[in-house]
Amino acid sequence: MKGVCTHVCGRVHGGHRGRLRPVGPHPARGGATVTENIIGLVLGILIAVYLVAALLAPERF
Repeated sequence: MKGVCTHVCGRVHGGHRGRLRPVGPHPARGGATVTENIIGLVLGILIAVYLVAALLAPERF
């Protein structure tokens, strides 16, 4: 059965082998991901508000 596993699972990585990654932003990115997520959230909310306003009062748009 070992030959089957090496054929099927040959490129599967071992993961972290029981060790957990540290909590927090990735050190190479310096927290940029959090900022990008906040900007995306704000833009999404603004677009949703605009679309609801355009749906309720289409003559103004």
